[in-house]
Amino acid sequence: MLQLPCMLVGSPQVIADAPSLKRHIGWAHVLENLNPASYLRGQELVLTTGIGWGAQAEFEPFVAELVELRAAALVVELGAHCPEAPAGLVRACKEQRLPLILLHEPVAFVEITETLHQLLFSAQTRRIEAGGEVTEHFTGLMQLGAPAATVLNDCARFLGCPVVFEDSGYNLRRYASTVELPSDFFDHWQDRSRASHLMGNTARQVTPVQIHGKNFGSLIAPGSAAHPAGSLHVLTMAAIALGTELLRTRGPALWKFDTACELLDDLLNSRETNLKLLTGKFEAAGFPVRQRALRGFAVRLASGQDPKAAVKEIEQHAGNGMNLVIGALHSPTPKLFGIVSTASIQLQDAFQQAMRLAVESHALEGPLYLGETVAGLGQIRTSIEQATEGCELRLEPSTSVVLAADYPLALLTHELRHEPAVQRLPQQVLAPILALEANRRDECLRVLEAYLASPTNRSQAATRCRLSRSVFYQRLALLESLLEADLNDARTLTVLTLSLSVYRQSQRH
Repeated sequence: MLQLPCMLVGSPQVIADAPSLKRHIGWAHVLENLNPASYLRGQELVLTTGIGWGAQAEFEPFVAELVELRAAALVVELGAHCPEAPAGLVRACKEQRLPLILLHEPVAFVEITETLHQLLFSAQTRRIEAGGEVTEHFTGLMQLGAPAATVLNDCARFLGCPVVFEDSGYNLRRYASTVELPSDFFDHWQDRSRASHLMGNTARQVTPVQIHGKNFGSLIAPGSAAHPAGSLHVLTMAAIALGTELLRTRGPALWKFDTACELLDDLLNSRETNLKLLTGKFEAAGFPVRQRALRGFAVRLASGQDPKAAVKEIEQHAGNGMNLVIGALHSPTPKLFGIVSTASIQLQDAFQQAMRLAVESHALEGPLYLGETVAGLGQIRTSIEQATEGCELRLEPSTSVVLAADYPLALLTHELRHEPAVQRLPQQVLAPILALEANRRDECLRVLEAYLASPTNRSQAATRCRLSRSVFYQRLALLESLLEADLNDARTLTVLTLSLSVYRQSQRH
């Protein structure tokens, strides 16, 4: 307003601090007495020449009343009626932080009011038009059944800032941002958000996600968020779209599953490379990772089973102090995978025991595979990969829980399975056996596999093969003859073990 030509011709002198000058002007009104309550409704720019003040005017109650009425500022034209600003007026405005603007040259107040009113009408028109565009956009998303990620991304784009959806327990469910977030953005999210709600959310903008009488949480934007239609209108329309999506997808449990999938995707596919920010996201979603024992796990889904029902089975068997984040992989075979977080290593052992019952569910198939126990998200990716690869390889399928990290050779060959040199290895080393007719080939491979599992205990290997020791020894002699190799040589055993592991995995795929 101070930059308008109609104001500049009056050589304005501003008496106010910088924060006070950010007040919104809703109208302009000329007032020539000390009784503002009869004429003002709030947010007016008050214009006066002081003609009605009189020599004994009391300015302190006058200014106090203007402040109470939320006047934007007081503009005084200095001239014949008021040659200089009264000291009492200046003092009262400073004390009560009401902007005081002194015009040292004559100004036609009608030009100020006309200009301001035209600007206000234009702004209101733009606001209505922008509001219509926002309403139309989010209504269209609801009609299309757009997913939550789309709703939040568009909300963040409209506002040009981060937007967070949290549930009623202050846990992060989803977020979107058009700007890079600081590393500590999600640190202690639940505590900070709870405190902010209790303090009235004065430093941020919050809209409840509420529909059909159900409050699913809050949509949150920074206090600086802005839009021509009003940031509150954008947040409200986005909240309605989110609530509609939440009802359509039948409840918060699915949102928790979707959040878990998104967090795990960020972790495994390196979508978020800032480890501190990623740690904050996990904790903001209600999954503690700092100073915790973490472990990756995976288990196959039974044919035709709903992943969300299977997740519920696992969660029901997990004990107190075991926090789970579980996602789903659909290729090459459907499986659940995730991370278990506990306060101690002992609770990780308890998780193993609890999962022995969980895998008996009709929704799951085969053992639950566990990776190594690690500390922090920086190492958990390896643990998850151990578990998912062990699950894919179906290691020890007859047991209920398998420690995949105990099979490093199988995991290594699985990781290197696409290397041409590794792919050629079994065809070179095992060529004499692979050239046999099917029954003899399978029997030789079975005996070789049993022997390689217990190379220092042939009696145990024979038992594993369900053969008498004499027959087993005959088969070993045949293998040595076919392979032209010494089965007591350590290097030979290493090459054969690797070759057989690669071959078995290639047969599975």
